[in-house]
Amino acid sequence: MNRILFVNIGWMIHYKGNTNNDTIKGGGCYRDVYKHEAYNFLNIKGLCYGYVQTVRGGKINLGKIDSSIGKDSEEIDDVLVIWTARNPESGGTYIVGWYKHAIVYRALQKINALERNNYRYNVKAKFQNCYLLPVDDRVFEVPRARNNLNKGFMGQSNVWYANQNFNDILLFRKKVIEYINSVFCFGKANRNSLKINTKVKKIVEQTAVNAVISKYQKKGYKVVSVEKDNLGWDLEAIKDKIRLRIEVKGLSDKSISVHLTANEYSQMVSNDNLGYRLCIVTNVLKSPIITTFLFDRKRWVCEDDSEIYLSFNESIVAVAFVE
Repeated sequence: MNRILFVNIGWMIHYKGNTNNDTIKGGGCYRDVYKHEAYNFLNIKGLCYGYVQTVRGGKINLGKIDSSIGKDSEEIDDVLVIWTARNPESGGTYIVGWYKHAIVYRALQKINALERNNYRYNVKAKFQNCYLLPVDDRVFEVPRARNNLNKGFMGQSNVWYANQNFNDILLFRKKVIEYINSVFCFGKANRNSLKINTKVKKIVEQTAVNAVISKYQKKGYKVVSVEKDNLGWDLEAIKDKIRLRIEVKGLSDKSISVHLTANEYSQMVSNDNLGYRLCIVTNVLKSPIITTFLFDRKRWVCEDDSEIYLSFNESIVAVAFVE
């Protein structure tokens, strides 16, 4: 696929609209509640409608995507659209997802869809061709052009055509396409399986830790165990600028309800918890299912489904469970 377009948007977990469990951060100049890209991965009758804010409401230059496109063309099809966003935890701009075989429009298009507040769009693709990376899979950094560094790469504009024939840009395009073709989807949590179970065994816990280590290593993280240091988390995962602290809980069946020590709970609710992850591994001894929770301003939300979030019963220790 030769036609490619990079577009920068705000950071979200699911991009299915702002909710109490998932609010957009950064992006364009509009207030967060009005940012159209908050709906970029919402399935509306088999389609995703994407939005990127152009400079002063300008139009996307289709000729920079494909020079053979006529000046009067209002749309171009079969484009690989790469969505990027700034990671609010670590800084840096990362690929968050993509549309394959997308249609890109020169100007904003109207749509009658109450699901996305009738917000306009300038990119469209079949839902089956759209892929949103889970938060901790967003490890492919996009260089930004600043102070004469990374000439030709994405600058202040939210739209980058990556069309200059610099060797480093051509190589970057190639790496991005290879990366997208090699991405493995780890599978999402089954919401119906999330029920209460508080039985945790040592062997289950260690098996769970090993499963989480393997998962993050496959994502390209360097993972170190700090279980014996009593820090309030079990693992530290590092990938370039991204530094995560991961607490692992293992359960033998497919239910979720875990005990947190006072130290673990204090780390979760501290002001410095943006890089903290709670990985709950269910069905450990048969076929482990890893459900990752991260903090989003108000709640601890499941990485795969914003409708799943943790509640806490506080006592001498804390019990986290899904209602």
